[in-house]
Amino acid sequence: MTNTNVAEIAHQFEDFLQTKMQQFSLQLDTANETDDELVRRAAFLARHNYVKLQRFHSESNQLQLIVQDAGSPVVKIDIQQDTMSCTCQLDQPCRHELAAMFTLYQYVGSLSQWLEDLRNKKTMQLRLLNEERTPEAWLKIVQHICRQNLYNQTKLNPYLLESIYLDMQQQILRYTPLEREWSSMYQLFTQISLLSNTWRYMHTTTETSKSYYINFIQNEADKLNQLIKHASTKSRLFALDPFYESLQQVVNYFLLHQEGYFDERLNIYTLFWESMFQEKRAREVELTHLKEARHYADDVDLHAVFAMFHIMLEQREQVEAMLDTMTPDKLLVWTDLAQFANRNNYKEMLETIVQHMLPHTNVFINEKLPARYRSSYVMELNELLEKIHLSEDDYELFFRAAGMYGIQPYSHHLIKGERYMEWAALHQRFPSSLSYLELCGLKDVLELKPEALLPLYHTLALNEVNQKSRQHYKQAVRIWKKMKSASKKAMKNEFWNDYVTTLRRSYKRLRALQEEIEKGNLML
Repeated sequence: MTNTNVAEIAHQFEDFLQTKMQQFSLQLDTANETDDELVRRAAFLARHNYVKLQRFHSESNQLQLIVQDAGSPVVKIDIQQDTMSCTCQLDQPCRHELAAMFTLYQYVGSLSQWLEDLRNKKTMQLRLLNEERTPEAWLKIVQHICRQNLYNQTKLNPYLLESIYLDMQQQILRYTPLEREWSSMYQLFTQISLLSNTWRYMHTTTETSKSYYINFIQNEADKLNQLIKHASTKSRLFALDPFYESLQQVVNYFLLHQEGYFDERLNIYTLFWESMFQEKRAREVELTHLKEARHYADDVDLHAVFAMFHIMLEQREQVEAMLDTMTPDKLLVWTDLAQFANRNNYKEMLETIVQHMLPHTNVFINEKLPARYRSSYVMELNELLEKIHLSEDDYELFFRAAGMYGIQPYSHHLIKGERYMEWAALHQRFPSSLSYLELCGLKDVLELKPEALLPLYHTLALNEVNQKSRQHYKQAVRIWKKMKSASKKAMKNEFWNDYVTTLRRSYKRLRALQEEIEKGNLML
């Protein structure tokens, strides 16, 4: 049979086709992932000409069509009996039956318009869901959009996933309620729900992809943080109570039952409980649920979560009991908890945590922590130390553990204690550059105790001279100029002129150095 024959058959039975397509429209729901996949595959088969008319009996009004799909199934249509069957034996209607109807319908109507109307029906359903103003309805909106965009995907390129994710966000935001008191909750609720629904697609085995996903998650966490702050500043309506309860469940599931990137999951979980769920009773209930949890992802460290809730509930005895079992390899976790206590103004908890951390810092910094992270960690911990009252012995314990990685914060600690000579001695013991000395408070020492810098400048300048090149001689003269300023500020002019005279005499054979000293005009 030719295509003309197919067209004639379609026009002959137009009423039958229109009726059948209307029945499919009522029967199928593209918001349902199974129906959506069924329609999508059937449309693909019809549009790519994979359905062929095999036989037509004009007397009995029976058609037989073959579909170029797995197994080459045959679809039989009995117009008089109003029945359809397919040899694939899948649930009816199968994609082959639907593809056969789509193929015939194309001759009497617009398949594209029919498909658009079917999708619009889904859009209307989503709008109706949104108008329900219930957590369950909003969750369904997110789930439907995720199914539509991610259904049947197993692995996705990280760049592609981000593109799909942003598109899903835009689709979800189309249903944002117009009322301000609802819109902020809708955005927050759907944002964390979307992230949770998409989480399983972020698993990867390559370091490059992992780094990309971590950056992506951190960006989403920043957005969530802003949404939480915005929602927290709004007056809480009684009608929002069910959404708060549902959010707690969503966030709980996100932490305990998703897998991978636990630190990032815990950070997002903490954002909610730190800034949004602040009622004591809610926190007590959540802690009980966490302790009663029997099944959760392998990467979950519940001890850290328990500690966070004990801090929020100001349960000092429980926190101290956990601190007594601290080991050096857990110091990063406790540093995060100390930061948490500091952010939320739990001063006593902060002091208790830090006091228990100090004895473990030496092993942690020098044996457990990779060298490239040591300086930044020491700076971070030092900022916490400055928030509490510590004895000088405690400070010394910390800075001994920090070693060379603690020179900068220790320098500022010495300046704060007006221990300027010790500051200078420290930097003579660990010589560095002028730029690093300025980071360590050089200008403060120059202002407050300039004479303390004279031996240090002398040592730095001689280190340059010993390199025996004109470039190093020039650098030595730059340092001597600073030493000249310090001498003048300390009112040691006579000392300085004697010092320069001695320099010239000591290095009279180094002509290039003599020339640079002359150019430098070092005498006062």
